[in-house]
Amino acid sequence: MRLLMLSPDFPSSLDPVPCIFVQTQAIELQRLGVSVEVHAPVPLVLPWLAQIKSQWKIYAQIPERYAVEGVQVWRPRYLAFPRENLLGWPQHIKARAYQRSSGENYDLIHAHFAHPEGTLGTLLKRQWSKPLVVTLHGDDANTYPFQSPRYMRYFKQVLAWADLVLAVSEDIRRKAEALSNRPVITHRVGLHLPPMQPPPDRQVLRHELGLPPEKFVLLFVGAIWQYKGVLELAEALRQLNDDNVLAIFIGEGPLRETLKSTSKTLIQTLGQQPNALVRRYMAAADVLVLPSYREGLPTVVVEAGAAGLPVIASNKGGTPELINEETGYLLKEISPGAILNALAAVRSNPQQARAKADRLRQYVYQHYDAKRNARLLLDFYQELINAQRHRGYL
Repeated sequence: MRLLMLSPDFPSSLDPVPCIFVQTQAIELQRLGVSVEVHAPVPLVLPWLAQIKSQWKIYAQIPERYAVEGVQVWRPRYLAFPRENLLGWPQHIKARAYQRSSGENYDLIHAHFAHPEGTLGTLLKRQWSKPLVVTLHGDDANTYPFQSPRYMRYFKQVLAWADLVLAVSEDIRRKAEALSNRPVITHRVGLHLPPMQPPPDRQVLRHELGLPPEKFVLLFVGAIWQYKGVLELAEALRQLNDDNVLAIFIGEGPLRETLKSTSKTLIQTLGQQPNALVRRYMAAADVLVLPSYREGLPTVVVEAGAAGLPVIASNKGGTPELINEETGYLLKEISPGAILNALAAVRSNPQQARAKADRLRQYVYQHYDAKRNARLLLDFYQELINAQRHRGYL
């Protein structure tokens, strides 16, 4: 089976984090015998622009072609514009890369995110007469369709044209079905999960990471933007003002420079870090806090669950599918007070917090194993290809 996977971004040696979940899925499918080629276009950066902004410099240096564990990755350049997704331009510009291709090299197209990759997928489906699968991840279903009439039109067109629509959470599935009046299947991408074994010794990890052994270590992982609840978390830490607490923020964003230690609580901002290192911090910390205002299915909570780390999170998007009274601490509101109350519950009863984390870990291993979920996805692919062959299109 030959698969073309469309993604708005993809990890590289220069930037190993973007769309890591797409890479995980692609690698697992490749291991199952699927020939996977990922296309993740990169904005064209003029030489002088690469000196202005660090992200533009990364874009300019990303190779046009490379391979990851057998998965072939193509990063063609395209002319990007501000607010391009909402204005509806990028899929037409990206489609130019396929003008000379007949689609004979592929049996099926799988687009991640409704727009622009899903919209690009519909163009290629019509051009090549190949089955199209679209996975909805979060903002592409929860937020963007309501910000632009053009995006809503694209969103509905994608769901109408796709042969199969998948959603990474039940919450996204329900919203997509309500907007499209068509069936949508919940299918989680998952993680590379090693055989379940006792978590590593936290004190040994703390020594290796240079973390104080006696402090309560709070971890935030994600984009340091307002919609992630970073301001509310920072205010909670300011009010807490406890010299027994160390707060570590991993990620980039415009609010990073505003995160300062209080007179007692130490705050460290580490910027973007490789996924393997993030997992080590998770295994060494006491709690993950994610007071986000919007989420699809937060991969960071899945990763924390796999690491056996207690989680405090807001009740947004697909998060309640993971976090409830049995598996963690769900914030009823996003406020400094609610965060402080949850932190107090974790610190006052660490045995209960670890018991919740153990139940979350069991749930993650049962439902978010990338190998298992890739096998399910391969079955979906085969059904679509067989159906199209039966209709005489291939």
